[in-house]
Amino acid sequence: MSLEWQQTHRIRKRTAPAKPKGKEDRVVSDVLLAIKPEHLANIARQKKNHEYRNYRLGNGVERLWFYETRGSDNNGRAAITHIAVIPPDVRHTPGEVPTEPFGIGNEDFNAGLKESKYGYPVLELYELVKPVTLAEMKNSWDIGGAPMGWRYLRGGLWEDRWGTEEGRDEKVKKLF
Repeated sequence: MSLEWQQTHRIRKRTAPAKPKGKEDRVVSDVLLAIKPEHLANIARQKKNHEYRNYRLGNGVERLWFYETRGSDNNGRAAITHIAVIPPDVRHTPGEVPTEPFGIGNEDFNAGLKESKYGYPVLELYELVKPVTLAEMKNSWDIGGAPMGWRYLRGGLWEDRWGTEEGRDEKVKKLF
């Protein structure tokens, strides 16, 4: 840059690198995942007892927060609607999912017919009393948009919709 250009334009120098957003405020026991409405409905009806994914979640993750997509027929809510409790240290691979009780997709997963590589047993399911809309995710919780893949949950959102056991029954309704 020429001296003349520098004198006519203010140059703002950055003195310190920007902090990465959210790393300090994440809850490593809880992840946010997108799910199609039909799969979520099958989990809620206890017809599907595992959630299958291509990626392995780390040990210690014990809750899956489901962002229900709109779905192909637009019947989904485009909001975080449910929280599934999973074992913090069980990550099934094909051939390891118990055959009893029956669950949609279990046989195909065990036979290696699904694209997914890991199965997460759903032990409990809760429905949020106040779902987190896409607009709220963006405006209140600094989540850029609909989840693609997985991400750790923000501490503020965790506290607002799950938090400690005291008062939890006002935030979620246990389905099973």
